[in-house]
Amino acid sequence: MKTESNNEEMSLSKQRKLARKKEIVRQKRNAVIAKVVAVLVILAIIGVVVLVVLKDQTKKDKQVTADSNFSAQLDDNGKIKDIKASDYITMADYNNITASLSDIEYADDKVESDIQTILENNKVLNESAELEAKDGDKVKIDYAGTVDGVAFDSGTAEDQDIVLGSGSLIDTFEQQIVGHKPGDAFDVNVTFPEDYGTEDLAGKAAVFAVTLKGIYVTPEFTDEFVAEKLSQYATTADGYRQYLKDTNYKTNLSNFVSDYVVENTTLKDTPKAYQKQLKSNFKATEQSYYEYYNQMYLTYLGKAQYTSFEDYLSQTYEMTEEQYDESLDEKVTNDLKFALFCQAVAEAEGITATLDEAKQYYVSEGGTEEDFDSQVTTYGNGYMVQNMLKEKVINMICDKVKVQ
Repeated sequence: MKTESNNEEMSLSKQRKLARKKEIVRQKRNAVIAKVVAVLVILAIIGVVVLVVLKDQTKKDKQVTADSNFSAQLDDNGKIKDIKASDYITMADYNNITASLSDIEYADDKVESDIQTILENNKVLNESAELEAKDGDKVKIDYAGTVDGVAFDSGTAEDQDIVLGSGSLIDTFEQQIVGHKPGDAFDVNVTFPEDYGTEDLAGKAAVFAVTLKGIYVTPEFTDEFVAEKLSQYATTADGYRQYLKDTNYKTNLSNFVSDYVVENTTLKDTPKAYQKQLKSNFKATEQSYYEYYNQMYLTYLGKAQYTSFEDYLSQTYEMTEEQYDESLDEKVTNDLKFALFCQAVAEAEGITATLDEAKQYYVSEGGTEEDFDSQVTTYGNGYMVQNMLKEKVINMICDKVKVQ
């Protein structure tokens, strides 16, 4: 009986020890788990912080700062700094380009259309009483307006040019000039609109004493006209027609080649600093448009059209500024490819350009030295020389093109 009791007691004691050991193990396990959980929580918090920081940094990296320094990443030779252009692109084959004559030549109907535009812009005042004003004519008039027999501010003008039917004058003013001849003096009866800007005149009937001084007529395209107006381009009418055909042929061919090499050149890598410059320049130009339009609205309407650059982007492109910045990668791709292509060709063919060459070319194309110097101030030496380098490269390729 005693032996059984001892065994029983030992069994209970052992059970207590085992239970105690299990409790200690459990507590240690829970402590370890707690530490692991704590570490995981800390790591998770750090991860979130890192993600926020990275996201914020990524957002900042995508932000584009407008910069009007167009020469920032160009050297004075007009080349992108510190790169070999051919390392970044697979070049178009510029030695075997074929173009269709119909895509390049300047057709006769386009020549005549250009000439007609020039004639329309150089109409001459004719005071002959044999002429009669028609709808669409540009005329010169004097007028003096009265309301109830009393003259009013801004109701009088001399040598006023208007186009009949343009709607630039109130009510039926312009229509009442139709049919009259130079030298005619007559009354025009009109009624100011109810919402006219000047309260004293709104809705009032007015009488304008009008004198038709002359009608502008389109001159003939003659040798004399060319000698007077277009002597820097030609000396005869036929000579100017040929000038239009030749210069537009050259322009069309140059545009064809430029489009061809961009379409057939692929990027292998991107010179990040130059790409960033292009995007900054693009945005700076966009901002100048925004400022110009706002100033125009302020000048003519007394109120800005856009409350901010962001508002301008929203109304113009339906984009936020962040979306606009992201779109710039694609917007500058063709400019990037074209610059790299022209530089790579220049490297391969030994083509160089200087600022003096750029200036001489600019003047030869009808510009002035003063305008060129102003552009150098605006865009920098590198940018102006780069444009000259591109011009020389494209001209060289144009000479190789087979037009058929």
